[in-house]
Amino acid sequence: MSLRKKIVLYVLLFVGCVALVGTVALYNYRYKLCWQCSTQDYYERGKEFVCSDKEELRQTGLDFLLLAADRQQSAAQILLGECYMGDLPEGYSSFDATTFGCLNGQLPRDPTAAARFFNQAYATLRQQEPADNRLPLNFGLLVEKGMIASDNPQQDAHTLYLQAAEQGNYTAMRSLGLEYYKKSDYVAAKKWLSLVAETGKETEPALLLGDCFYYGKGGVLSYDKAIHWYRVALKTQRILWASAGEDERLAAEDVPMARIDMAMRQLQKNCMRVPMTLHYRISGNATRYIVHTEDRPEGPIGVVEKTDEGITARINNKVTLARSIPTRSKSFQSMNDGMEWMLDAYARSRFGRSAKLNFILKH
Repeated sequence: MSLRKKIVLYVLLFVGCVALVGTVALYNYRYKLCWQCSTQDYYERGKEFVCSDKEELRQTGLDFLLLAADRQQSAAQILLGECYMGDLPEGYSSFDATTFGCLNGQLPRDPTAAARFFNQAYATLRQQEPADNRLPLNFGLLVEKGMIASDNPQQDAHTLYLQAAEQGNYTAMRSLGLEYYKKSDYVAAKKWLSLVAETGKETEPALLLGDCFYYGKGGVLSYDKAIHWYRVALKTQRILWASAGEDERLAAEDVPMARIDMAMRQLQKNCMRVPMTLHYRISGNATRYIVHTEDRPEGPIGVVEKTDEGITARINNKVTLARSIPTRSKSFQSMNDGMEWMLDAYARSRFGRSAKLNFILKH
C-alpha cells in the first residue's frame, strides 16, 4: 500500500473514531439534559440519577424530580414529600423504597415543603380511583399527622382508611377492626377483624372475634363460633411460632388454648340445660312489626319498622336491658333480622345470656 493510501486510511479512521466518540458523548449529554422529555421521562430519569454514585448526576436527578413535581406529576410530589418529611408515620408504606432510600439523605428535613408536595398530590388524586390500596391509607395517615390540610381530620382519615380497607389493604382493615371494637361497634368490628384473621398474619383479630361471640358482643352469643375463632388463633399461633423452641411454642399457645377450654366448658354446660320456650306474636303490618311475648302482658317488647331511611328495630324503653346490650335501637337489612335481634336481646336480658331458648311464633 502506498504512503498516500495509508495516510488517507489513517485520516478516515481518525475521523470515524472522533465521530463515534462525539456521538456517544452527545447521546450521554442529551440523555442527561433530557431534551424533549415528557414529564414522566423526567420522573423516571430523576429516580435513576438520584441513586447514582456521581454527585453531579444526583443533583440532576433531584432537579428532574422537582421539575416533574412542578408539572403535577403526583408520584414525584409524593416521593419528594416523603423525603422532605423524613420520618414517615407508622404504617406508612413508601411506593418506591429504593429511591426514597437514595434521596432521603440528600434532602434536609422541611415539613413545610413536605406538606406542600403532599397536598398537591392529594388534590390531584383524591377524586380518582386509587390504583394501589396503599395510597388512601398513606393519605389517611398524613391527614392524621397534619401533613394534609383538612377541616375534619378524624372523619377524613376514617374515610380514607375505609377506602383502603375496601380495596383489601391489610393495615387499614386491621386498624378499622380495632377502632370499631374499641368503640363497641362490634358488628362493624367483626366484618373487618374476620377478614384480617383469615390472613393468618397475627392472632389478636381471631381472639377478639372469639371474645365477641363468647360474650355476646354485637348481639350474637355463640360458643360454637367462639371456639371456631379461638381455633383459628391457635392455628395462626402455631404457624408463627413453628421455628421456635418447644417451650416457647407451648407458651405461645397458652392464650388460645385457654380460651378454647373456656368456651368448650360453656358449650357443654349449655348443652346440658333444658331449653326454655318463649312464645311471641306479631301485630301491625308488613312494614311495622309490633313484637309481643307471652311473659310480658303489659305491652310489646319493641317495634321493627321499615321507612324510606331503612329498617330499624327499637326495644321498648320500659324493658330492662342487660349491660351486655349496648343499645336499644339498631338498623338491619331485613325485618326478620331486626326481630331476631330484638327477641335475642330481650331473652338475654330477661333470662340471662347463658339461657337456652327456643322462640316460637304464636298465631
